[in-house]
Amino acid sequence: MLSKVNLQKIRKVLISRTDNIGDIILTLPLISECKSYFKNVKIVFLTRNVIADLLKGYEDIDDFIFLDEYKSYYELLKKIRLEKFDIVFSAYPRFELALIFFLAKIKYRIGTAYRGYSFLYNVQVREHRKFAEKHEAQYNLNLLNAVTGEESKSLIFKFKITETEKNKLQNKLKEKYGFNPEYKFIIIHPGSRNSAIDLPLNILQEYINVFFRDYKDYKIVITGTKQDEVCVKLLLQHFENELGKKIFNFVSEFNLRELATLIELSSLFISNSTGPIHIAGALGKKIIGFYPNSAPMSPTRWRPLSKYAKILTPVKNPLNMNEITAEQILRCTDELLKM
Repeated sequence: MLSKVNLQKIRKVLISRTDNIGDIILTLPLISECKSYFKNVKIVFLTRNVIADLLKGYEDIDDFIFLDEYKSYYELLKKIRLEKFDIVFSAYPRFELALIFFLAKIKYRIGTAYRGYSFLYNVQVREHRKFAEKHEAQYNLNLLNAVTGEESKSLIFKFKITETEKNKLQNKLKEKYGFNPEYKFIIIHPGSRNSAIDLPLNILQEYINVFFRDYKDYKIVITGTKQDEVCVKLLLQHFENELGKKIFNFVSEFNLRELATLIELSSLFISNSTGPIHIAGALGKKIIGFYPNSAPMSPTRWRPLSKYAKILTPVKNPLNMNEITAEQILRCTDELLKM
């Protein structure tokens, strides 16, 4: 396979990842490694426009193609053919896209060896991601490794939240919600859009009680999307007297860039396995994450990549999130906030 790829002639690279926010974020190290390996190349990211706010101006991405903006696959094919890419890395294999890359005559097409349409890729990577033996970001990097013959494990993120962005968000929080920029706060993100098995809400409620028992000078911020509103309403039903004082509900209030800025300002991010936990990971934040222990959803593949992340999983029954206790979460909180 390696003899097929003339690495010296790579000038224009397409990287394709078109699924969920967390998955897209975990493709960023592949982008940076490609930028480092192929000198003087243009890198274009084929992705979804849901991520546009977050990745605006991201270092190492020269341009975007947003899948959602094309009315048909034929229109997308015309765009990709016009761009004349030398190589494409398909981090999220889909038949329609694999066919487009083939019909667009991209010379080197890198993708999985284990799909019925894998013949459309001419460099095939023999790894089964479903077994979750490696982290998702490493699986993505291995697409490049299959071409270079080297074994890169460089999991680098290049998010930069500016002071201007921080000040703008702090002003918005103060003016709209009475949230003082001087507050120390943690974030709880209780939903996961069914990407994994969630921690039961009653455990989070118990945690909130013990947290305020020990951390009286902190606030709690709740984040989520519009789809999380019912979940958050149930979570906060016993804390109505604390809303706007000790607990602030910011569900569906921010775009992804603002959410990233809020996470950057926080002292700790607490979440199930979902997209924002990977934003926190990419920012190198202190994190407590809740994960089942079954292969498709396990932390081996999906944990956030911050060195300050603590992951809690069930011990006896890999799918029973009730095994995780509020006291366990509090112990992790103590370890992280007292670092």
